[in-house]
Amino acid sequence: MATPRSQLIDSTQACHYHIVSRCVRRSWLCGQDPQTRKNYDHRKVWLEQRLKHLVSCFAISLEAYAIMSNHFHLVVKYDPLAAQAWSDLEVAERWVTAFPPRNKGKIDQTLTPLRIDFMMSDPTRLQAVREKLGSLSVFMKALKQPIALMANREDGCRGHFFEQRFFSAAILSTSALIASMAYVDLNPVRAKIAATLEDCSHTSIAARLRDADRYSERLEEALLPLASGIASKDPLSERQSSSAIGSTGITLSEYRDKLKAIIIQDRLSISWFAQVASISLRQKAYGTLEQLRHWAHQRGQQWLQAAPLPE
Repeated sequence: MATPRSQLIDSTQACHYHIVSRCVRRSWLCGQDPQTRKNYDHRKVWLEQRLKHLVSCFAISLEAYAIMSNHFHLVVKYDPLAAQAWSDLEVAERWVTAFPPRNKGKIDQTLTPLRIDFMMSDPTRLQAVREKLGSLSVFMKALKQPIALMANREDGCRGHFFEQRFFSAAILSTSALIASMAYVDLNPVRAKIAATLEDCSHTSIAARLRDADRYSERLEEALLPLASGIASKDPLSERQSSSAIGSTGITLSEYRDKLKAIIIQDRLSISWFAQVASISLRQKAYGTLEQLRHWAHQRGQQWLQAAPLPE
């Protein structure tokens, strides 16, 4: 029996998560289909664009992503209480940005002020929207549903495109966070469709390195989220998001070198290789033994069937 989402995702405090969502029957619906020889790589662009658009609206920060032919990976920081600190106007503006008004099937920005005013006049509706913007499950639905509709329209068919459930694992330490990001970014290398980091298309590391090509100083800057919607856009907001994990503590240059060490199978980095490899285990959480025990205890479990992150 599948574990209830309420036991996997903390609804009271911020936490990082590794998320995986697959296409139905693991079909190659977003890449080069080996059976039909059709290429659907443009759907990866759809997903990448949708992801970056939604993150700025929901209570989520995007740390890493990789979009493959039949599944995608995310590493996100999710703060379920962040939306409670947003003003009513900010909630309405975020929702309308995420789901812009349409007229005859096309986005009509001239209707935006009317939509915002309508929401502001309905406290019940506004509270429901606030809760949705603070929900990871709603975020995933909003991310996948439009892609499925466009793909089905393109294929002239109906039905599910993505599996309804998605895998999620809590990330409880900085080491686990960096290892999870690396595991995600190196997906194309493991799949043998890329040999270098620059070839890892539709991944966060490729996006970061492209940015660094334009602004070389970015290589020596701290590794920050690619996008974030957690913090209030209101400068007067007092609440600051909290999490057991703060900054990764490394620069983009250091992170790039860590990834390259795995690609060339540097034997001096065997412990680092083991940490990244451990993320392939489908566990409910990743961290030290003590962190795993505490995480299980919080959920009323005697023991969590999970191996601690290698040291």
